[in-house]
Amino acid sequence: MLLNHTYGGGHTYFNNLLYEYFQSKGIWNETNEGVDTYGTLLTSPLLFQPGTKTNYGQGLDWIAVLIERLTQQRLAAYLEEQIFAPLGMRETGFEPGFGGDVLEQPGNGGKFWPRVLRSEEGFVALEPGEPARKKVRDDAFPGGDYHTGRLGTGLVSSAADYTRLLSILLEENGGVDSVTGYRVLSPAAVAELAKAQLPAGIRCDSRNVPASGASPIILPAFLEAPHMDPHGSFGLGCGVQGANRVLEDGSRGRSKGSVYWYGAANTEYWVDIEKRIVVYVNGNYYPWNDQAWTKFVADVERILYEGLQE
Repeated sequence: MLLNHTYGGGHTYFNNLLYEYFQSKGIWNETNEGVDTYGTLLTSPLLFQPGTKTNYGQGLDWIAVLIERLTQQRLAAYLEEQIFAPLGMRETGFEPGFGGDVLEQPGNGGKFWPRVLRSEEGFVALEPGEPARKKVRDDAFPGGDYHTGRLGTGLVSSAADYTRLLSILLEENGGVDSVTGYRVLSPAAVAELAKAQLPAGIRCDSRNVPASGASPIILPAFLEAPHMDPHGSFGLGCGVQGANRVLEDGSRGRSKGSVYWYGAANTEYWVDIEKRIVVYVNGNYYPWNDQAWTKFVADVERILYEGLQE
């Protein structure tokens, strides 16, 4: 339920009811997902009984807590040891605002910032060119009992690194990195991850990704729209395409069963298991789901699948 967004919780950036709850308590500025994810988790009430609805929430951040408890390691150290280092992903890690050192790695300076916001006047930088590294709390787990690791936000990566990781989901790889031969997931785990996880009764009643009053950097996404994924489902930490995608102009898009999801700074990936391809498109600007961006991705998708048909 934590991975398929039926666990009953929410996200203040994507759920107005939860955002208003934090506002009424006067703590949102100090306790929000971008500042203190674990504090948000501890403060958030359930929005509905688990298993009865879908709502894009912070299930992945609860998973981060579980990983730290089970491994007795900080999440960043665990991911580096188990995934990033074995695959040679030197351009992937937690950003400085989350205590990460990815910018301190050789050759990474100037690659990820500044992120910008598009407006009618053009683009405005939201952050400095090279943000400062935030000190990890003194009471952070495992030395203390406060969890600071996050899976819902905070990681940055390059197109080369990210597509390398996504390629383990292709059927011929079955969870193994094709370059090093290192196994990240078992074949059974890959199959489960890419399977539609929502019961038919709740699959299309609340799967959209709305925006709340918390932020101007996010626009609503209507996954149930005819040209998106009206028959789809959440998988485990992803979306699973429910039927061959038909774009707004009638063109063919990604195949049924494709795994996909998005990043807040207008990034999007999909793994088309039927066609045996990985696609990743990176804009690195806000607002997320900007109309110009979604049109660009659709154009990339149309051109790609027209080429595959040829």
